[in-house]
Amino acid sequence: MNSISPTLLKQIALELTGLTTRTNNLAEQDINTQKIGPLWQQFFAERVPRLAEGELMYGVYYDYQSDMDGEFSVLVGSRAANEVDVSLAAGDYVKFSASGEMPQCVIGLWESVWQYFTSASCEYQRCYLTDYEVYLDANRVEIYIGINP
Repeated sequence: MNSISPTLLKQIALELTGLTTRTNNLAEQDINTQKIGPLWQQFFAERVPRLAEGELMYGVYYDYQSDMDGEFSVLVGSRAANEVDVSLAAGDYVKFSASGEMPQCVIGLWESVWQYFTSASCEYQRCYLTDYEVYLDANRVEIYIGINP
């Protein structure tokens, strides 16, 4: 995995549509209880064939119960044309980027994100409103983590 240092930026609100579920990180560690992988499989089967060429895919984490240890909702989708399932919160985000073979690339990038935010030298605090992934193509992903201003 080839990753790039985190970048601070301001994000406008984005409206997205897609498939949703509710889960937690503990459930995602067990193949028998994970929901995110099957949600992506369903999205690829049902929605990807209808996407316009070059349309970006998003993985959104929102409606956090507490922090990374609590329950949260997940949306796998694309920009909304009509029906809006979730709006990304506008505000300050830290962007992490990586390229490589999926899904290992995005899994490795999330590990880097968690290490970054648990590091004593981290200067930002997560706000747990919306965090999201943007898939730029089959081998490049960006993860945006919402932070307190």
